[in-house]
Amino acid sequence: MSFGRGRGQLSRGLVIGLAHEADAAVAAAAGTTSATAGAGFGRGLTEFGRGATAAAAASASAADVPSPPASADAAAAPDAKPPPAKFGPTFVPFGRGAPRPRLEGTGDSAPAAPSAPAPAAPVAAAATGFARGFGRGLTPALSTAAAAGSAAPPSEAMNRLSVQQSPRQEVPADANAGPARRPARRPQVQRVGPSDQRGTAGESISLCTNFLRVEGAEHTVVYQYNITLNPHVDSRMMRDRLVLGIQDEEFQRVTGRVVSGNCLYTNRPLVRDSVVYEVASGGMRVAVQLQLVGQAALSSLPSVYNMIFRSVQARMDLVQVRRNYFNPMLAEKVSGMEVWPGYITSASQVDGGLRLMVESSCRVVRTQTVYELFQCLGYRLDAMNDALLESTVVTRYNNRFSRVDQIDMSKDCTSTFERCGRQVSYIDYYRQQYRLEIQDPHQPLLISRVKPTRGSDGRLIEQPPKCLVPELCYVTGITDEMRRDFRLMRDLSKFTKLSPDRRIVELRKFVQAINNRPECRQLLDAWGLRLLEDPEVVPARRFVNERVLFGGGGNRGALVPVSVGQTSEFKRALADNRVLIDGKLLKWLVVYPAREERTIASFCETMMKKCRAMGITVAQPSTVALPNDSTGNYQQAIKNNFSTDLNLVCAVFTSQRQERYNAIKRLCCNDLVVPSQCLWTKTISDPKKMGSVAVNVAAQINVKLGGALWGIEIPYQRFMMIGIDVYHEDKLRSRSVTGVVASVDQSCTRWYSRVAFQRRGEEILNSMRVILHSQLVRYVNNVGSLPETIFVYRDGVSDKQIADVQQKEVRAVYEAISSFVAQDYRPRLVFLVVQKRINQRLLLQRGTGYTNALPGTVLDHTITRPDMMDFFLVPQHVNQGTVTPGHFIIVECSGGVPVDEIQQLTFRSCHLYYNWAGSIRVPAPCQYAHKLVYMVGQNTKDEPAEAICDRLFYL
Repeated sequence: MSFGRGRGQLSRGLVIGLAHEADAAVAAAAGTTSATAGAGFGRGLTEFGRGATAAAAASASAADVPSPPASADAAAAPDAKPPPAKFGPTFVPFGRGAPRPRLEGTGDSAPAAPSAPAPAAPVAAAATGFARGFGRGLTPALSTAAAAGSAAPPSEAMNRLSVQQSPRQEVPADANAGPARRPARRPQVQRVGPSDQRGTAGESISLCTNFLRVEGAEHTVVYQYNITLNPHVDSRMMRDRLVLGIQDEEFQRVTGRVVSGNCLYTNRPLVRDSVVYEVASGGMRVAVQLQLVGQAALSSLPSVYNMIFRSVQARMDLVQVRRNYFNPMLAEKVSGMEVWPGYITSASQVDGGLRLMVESSCRVVRTQTVYELFQCLGYRLDAMNDALLESTVVTRYNNRFSRVDQIDMSKDCTSTFERCGRQVSYIDYYRQQYRLEIQDPHQPLLISRVKPTRGSDGRLIEQPPKCLVPELCYVTGITDEMRRDFRLMRDLSKFTKLSPDRRIVELRKFVQAINNRPECRQLLDAWGLRLLEDPEVVPARRFVNERVLFGGGGNRGALVPVSVGQTSEFKRALADNRVLIDGKLLKWLVVYPAREERTIASFCETMMKKCRAMGITVAQPSTVALPNDSTGNYQQAIKNNFSTDLNLVCAVFTSQRQERYNAIKRLCCNDLVVPSQCLWTKTISDPKKMGSVAVNVAAQINVKLGGALWGIEIPYQRFMMIGIDVYHEDKLRSRSVTGVVASVDQSCTRWYSRVAFQRRGEEILNSMRVILHSQLVRYVNNVGSLPETIFVYRDGVSDKQIADVQQKEVRAVYEAISSFVAQDYRPRLVFLVVQKRINQRLLLQRGTGYTNALPGTVLDHTITRPDMMDFFLVPQHVNQGTVTPGHFIIVECSGGVPVDEIQQLTFRSCHLYYNWAGSIRVPAPCQYAHKLVYMVGQNTKDEPAEAICDRLFYL
């Protein structure tokens, strides 16, 4: 179970058996207030303070709650296309109408628990049932006894500000009320593959992780209360202070209190199910109403653990920035910027039990305000737009980050907006709400668009944009100009790239800071939690003796195996060995500014020598000297010298200009259909580095011509590897580019790449089906038969999207396979989701210190997810900081492919990226797909010609 967003619900499910057990719950309560008295106080009933009211039934029956259909087939959409009849998985329907797992020992429902703390074992048995409907979208089924304990209309209670005597009255029954609307549920990920996900291949090692063991809380119960303030308070920080600052004696006795959004979570029930407290804030009296929603076992709600540990960090005087916490008081100043140290924490149930992941992090904030930036730019709108649009700013009065979408020169701080039914200026708003005085009332406002929210009917509801005051906003992040500053980046790397030893030190400091603060220990003790000090140490494995295969020649044989070593890098081997497949550079054109003629001649001569040493056939190029480096001159020269037998266009630039680069790529990839290579004179003009640069350029050109540099050992006959990635063209994601790159030969050295465009909200199933079919046809043309084993690596997927990928994209693969019905084609399919932006760390202990885990290290237990088949893999070697492992989630595994083969082949595929002589962070087809969609989305803006798609033209 997990918390959702909005009003802080604990689960998206429904308490199916709540109405069935209503009468039994009244009898069991024996006159006491039921814990479900507030179960209807969710989105479907009353929203206090907002004028929306609804009635709950005084006597509920089983007919009031829609029951799930008898079979999963009844929930399937009538127009949904079923999976192949003979081959592929059986796709279980999710969402409305999907069958639910039965609760162990209780059937499909759970009995209502009393509001008073019950014995540990019965509460734990019943809490799981409540967790399914805890929060938004609960069934509005209240028994008569429960209704008698409900709150009065909130407007009366708020106006009277009654703290000691919260009025109560019966909630009238609504005779016309229909069955409760069941909210749409996010699809769940199905575990696939063998029951035992642990491999055995490789060398046994011991790893240290950044996970801490959390003990206790087996019998702790969570109570959720909705919070309503009158008058309304916008500042979330102030709302939290008001709720946690309630001085009522009974309230203070509940030591386990955490606030998240508009919800309060406690470890004990309050004195009443609905209670109103009065709090004084800055000379203003605020009424805080708390209404019970429900209860559940803490052990079944991992999201509550995260709320508890976030509350612990708040008591450590850390500042919350989104979901993470940082310490501005310990900020380090670096060249006009501040680096805030902090932590990223995440509590979750993993295979080893409840663990807290702690990762050291930092936030870079510039000390310059947007108002000061505008003054430096002279208030020129074009310069202001270039410097600020689509960047992120932070408002330090609430430590919130916002993206700037527009600079509105027509509004200033004297402009007004409607708040609580009256017009308020921005000057007055910040004075009243945050006690801030704006110095310049005539400065323009920044506009930040808010993402639309989804209503109860599933439709998107547009939200009004936020208006920010430049004087109160600070610029964040690092610009491209800053990244080109070597000294600045070197100074920042001291904080952004921590060594393994430093990370362990920071992790221990985090635990010590908690243990040294009584208020932090008190909160953990109230919830029955204990945090162990030592990080988790687990057994793991490492693949050793991996090799890549270069081309032979002479007396060396057909193939030359080269060991990748402990660092999985083989730069020297690339220059000393022959390529696997010669791309044959027979006719090529070099276009360059006339003033760089000597540099170009020297570089071309060096590169041709390197090409011959690497086994690449090369001829003398045709050269065209340009009077200047304008974009039009480059385009005209290429068109005038183009011929159908031209192998390559090489354009040499004296400066980096994005529009010129885009124009050359569009011309070559879309119009002339010829590979292109762009060079910068600064890169090729240094005589000391010219040799190594020439090797890299020669390798890139060979690949763009259809050649291959090296290969890997593949344990399968007729094997195919596919990579999928998606690029979003702008921040609003109005259009996306999906790239699919597949190997079309047995040795995975020839690739066929295709892209497809989708508008916002458009599915990629149809385009994926067509692309995958064309790639299978291309494989047959090259090999002579269809592949027997297919590995698909899908990049760019968040946790929320994994289930959609499993249900939709895996189905698209099977439908493309099923198009070869005449051949009764049934290959083995392994579909993996690749996550590279993660916070888990794997460290190798050496004596008393720690180092990075070596490439090939794999961990498939303890910190993996219990509901998925996944593993962590360290694919590469890093020289600075701490290596980040890759997280691989297997969402489809048919044909009985062993786990060891999946893990080892995944590691080997990280060595097939021809732009780097070594292993990379993700499997090569994923990186190829990323490079493809980035070039199409960022540079060419159009689908490349099909004739060039059988080469890696985008490297």
